[in-house]
Amino acid sequence: MKFKRLFVFFHRFFLYLQLLRFEIRKFYMEHLRFIGRALYILFGFLSVAILLLDFGFYYPEEWKSYVTFSIRSLVTFFILYESIHLVFTNKRWREYVSLHKIELIILSMLGLEFIYEKNIVAILKSYHISGDDTTLIFLSANQVLFLFSNLAHFFRLSRKNDSKKLNPSIVFVSSFAFIILLGVCFLHFPKSTNGTVRSIDIIFTTISATCVTGLSTVDLGTQFTLTGQLVVLLLIQVGGLGLMTLTSFFSIFLAGKVSVSDTMMIKDLLSEETMGRAKEILKQITLQTLFIESVGALLLFYSFPENFPIALSEKIYYSIFHSISAFCNAGFSLMPNGLATEAFKHSEGFLSVVMFLIILGGLGFPVLFQIRTRLFNPFDFKFRWSVTSKLVFWMTGFLLLFGWISYYFLEGNSSLKGLTTAEQIFHSLFYSVTTRTAGFNTLDLNQMGFPITFISFFLMWVGASPVSTGGGIKTTTFAISLLNITNQIRGKERMEIDHRTIANSSIARASATIVLSLFVIFTAIFCLLLTENANFIDLCYEVVSAFGTVGLTRSLTPHLSDYGKIIICSVMFVGRVGILTLLVALSRKVDHISYEYPKEYVVVG
Repeated sequence: MKFKRLFVFFHRFFLYLQLLRFEIRKFYMEHLRFIGRALYILFGFLSVAILLLDFGFYYPEEWKSYVTFSIRSLVTFFILYESIHLVFTNKRWREYVSLHKIELIILSMLGLEFIYEKNIVAILKSYHISGDDTTLIFLSANQVLFLFSNLAHFFRLSRKNDSKKLNPSIVFVSSFAFIILLGVCFLHFPKSTNGTVRSIDIIFTTISATCVTGLSTVDLGTQFTLTGQLVVLLLIQVGGLGLMTLTSFFSIFLAGKVSVSDTMMIKDLLSEETMGRAKEILKQITLQTLFIESVGALLLFYSFPENFPIALSEKIYYSIFHSISAFCNAGFSLMPNGLATEAFKHSEGFLSVVMFLIILGGLGFPVLFQIRTRLFNPFDFKFRWSVTSKLVFWMTGFLLLFGWISYYFLEGNSSLKGLTTAEQIFHSLFYSVTTRTAGFNTLDLNQMGFPITFISFFLMWVGASPVSTGGGIKTTTFAISLLNITNQIRGKERMEIDHRTIANSSIARASATIVLSLFVIFTAIFCLLLTENANFIDLCYEVVSAFGTVGLTRSLTPHLSDYGKIIICSVMFVGRVGILTLLVALSRKVDHISYEYPKEYVVVG
C-alpha cells in the first residue's frame, strides 16, 4: 500500500513538473523569446566588435578590466540563452541537438575551458593570449559560423535577386573578391603588422594568400605579428577550399539541409552530374580537408628538423601553418628563406610530407572523394573511376615524371651542383611537385638554367587539377586539348575516353581556356615590360608563376614597382578563379533560340 501511494505521489509530481514546464515554456515563447533573440543578435555583434578591438588594436591598459567584464558577461548570457533553449524547446532533444550542433559544441568548449583553464592559459601565455581571449574566440566563432550560414542564403532571401537565376560563376568570383576585401581590412589593423607595412603590400599579400599563390613582397614571418599570420592562414584555408564550399557546408551542418536551388548551385560549382552526389562530395571536401591537414601537421611536427631549435609551442604552430599552406598549394612559409633554409633543405622527412600534401591538394576534391570511396570499399565491384579521375591520374603522373627527369638531367651542373646523387634525385622530384602550383623552394632559383626555366613555364601553366586548391589551366583541360588535336589529325569527329563520349561543351571550354590563358599571360608580360626594369626571363617567370598560382619567383617579387604589383595581383586573381569563369561572370547570357542558320565552313589552320 505504501509503495502504491509513493508511486502515485511521484507520478503526480512528475505530471506537475511537466505541466509547470509547459506553462513556463509557453510564457517564454510568447513573451521572452523575441527579447532573447534580439539580445542574442546584439551581443553576437558586440562579441565580434570586442574581438576585433582586443586582437586588432592597441588600447589603454585600464580598459582591460572593462573588456574582461564584457567577455564574462557575454559568455554568461550565451550559456544561459542556450541552456534555456535546450530546456524549453518544443522539439525532441535529438532533433534539437541535430539542428544546434555548433552551439552545443561551443558550450562543450566553454566547459572544457573552465575545467582546464590553468593548462590552457599556460600554453597560450607563450603567444600572449589569455584565457579570457580564448573564451571570446569561442563565442565569436559561433557568430562567424552563423554569418557563413546566412551568407549562403543571402541571394535566396533577397527580394532583388532570384537565386534560381543566379549564375554560379558570379557567386564563385564574388566570394573571392569578398574574402580579399575582408582580408585587406583585417591586415590593416595595428596589431596585425610589426611597424608600418604599405597598403599595396598588404593588398598584394591578401590576394596572394586568398588565391593560394605564395608570392609576397614582404617577409611574412617578420613583418606580420601572430595576429596577421593567423589572418593570412585563414585566408589560405578559405581560398583553398573556396568560400561557397564553406558557406554551403555550414548551411548543411547547421540546418541539416539546403534548398534545391542551393544544391543546384553546389552541383554547378563542383561540376557534378547529380545533386545528391554534389551534396555528399561537399561534406566530404570539408571533412577530409581538415583530416588531411591534421594528419599532415602531426607528421610535420615529428619530422621537424632537429637542428632548427624553436620552442615547443612554435614548433606546433609552424607544423600547422605549413600543413595548411602545403595542402592548399599556397607556398607561404614562416622562414625568411622559405624551405631553402639549410636545416629544412636537408630534412628529407619534412619535405616528403610537404610533397605528399601538395599532391593531395592538387588532385582535386572529387578525385579525393573517389579515392576515399575506393579505400573504404575495396571489394565494391560496382565502383567505377570517373573519366575525370583517370585523366587526372595519368596527367599528374606524366607531369611529375617529366619534371622530375628534366630537372635532374638539366640542372646537374647548375642549381643541383654540390649535392650528392641521392639529394639531386630527391630535390629534382621536390621541384617537379612544387612547380605544379605549390611554390615552396629548397634551392636557389636564380641559378637555374634557361632550359629548365622554359620547362617550368609549361609545368606552372598546366598547374593542378580541376576543383582543387591549385591553379593553372588544369590537367584535364590540357589532356582534353591533346586528345582533340589527335582526333583532328585522325579525322575522328567524336572524342571517346573509356567507353564514354566527351561532351562538345567540355572540348570547347578546354580550347577556350587555353587561348584565354595565353592571352592573359602575354598581356601581363607586355605590361610588366612597360613598368619594370628587369630581365625578360624573370618577368616571364613571375607572370606564369602568378597565373598558375605557384608562388615561385626568381627574386623579382620584392622589387616590383607599385604598378607591377597591381598587374601581378590581377594575374593571381584571374589564375585562381579562371579567366573563362571570370568572363562568364561578367558577361550576360544570351537567350536560347530554336532556329539554326545554314552551316558554312571557314578556312582555318
